[in-house]
Amino acid sequence: MTPVLRKAKHSNDNEPEQPRETRTVRRLRAQLDEAQDIHQLAANPLLAAVRADRFRVSVTRSMWCFMACGLGFTATGVQAFLAGHLGPSDPMWWGAWLVEPAFAGILITLLRWEAQMLSQGLAVDDGPVVWLKRVLLGATLVTNVWSSLRPPDGKVNAGMVFLHLVIPLVVFLLAEVMPVIQQRCNAARDKAAEIVPPATPAPQGGVTPAAPARTGLRLPGHLQGALEAKANEVRAQGRALTAQDVQDALNVPEEYAARIAAQLAA
Repeated sequence: MTPVLRKAKHSNDNEPEQPRETRTVRRLRAQLDEAQDIHQLAANPLLAAVRADRFRVSVTRSMWCFMACGLGFTATGVQAFLAGHLGPSDPMWWGAWLVEPAFAGILITLLRWEAQMLSQGLAVDDGPVVWLKRVLLGATLVTNVWSSLRPPDGKVNAGMVFLHLVIPLVVFLLAEVMPVIQQRCNAARDKAAEIVPPATPAPQGGVTPAAPARTGLRLPGHLQGALEAKANEVRAQGRALTAQDVQDALNVPEEYAARIAAQLAA
């Protein structure tokens, strides 16, 4: 028995020892696994879409803040134009302070509605909408310039005339630029969220069934349904979907419709 035990012990001594991972190797391996997970998540198109949408919200909030500051300044010019030589004892002096906030409230409500429509891919270029914005901002511009040229004390200040001219113009341009910012940011978000679905093999017999139109764009359910119905109708006619077909189904700008048609064709 003793030789056998001695032989077994000798055979175990001859087996190679498995190398042990050092603490540095384990730490680097954990960092590598973490880097791979981060890269996989960062490459997800949905993450890029979320970042684009957050950027849009940040820019929009800043624009609203600066517009509110500008409208607060123009309120003084409107009040001076309406109140004239009246004093605080006259109710009209106090009522004049409510005119510009009322105009600003209408304008802000209109801009919020316009931004929401653009986020849904609907163009807002109707004449009454454009004219309402221009009338509101034009009235603010005229009243501010007039009040600075005809101050109650009779002393014209060139700096105040300049500010009462420039600030209403800046507010007007902000009102025109904000829908453009919304539209471009939404287009960037939708482009980042586009995911090309994997190709499906054709069934036996060489006939490919009609597939529903999936754009990869974030469209409301009723708009997606209308687009799918139009795509199936065009497919039944044996032709490719065009930008005009997309505009017939959805009330979207030509550039947006062309991008949807190009993606569906791809």
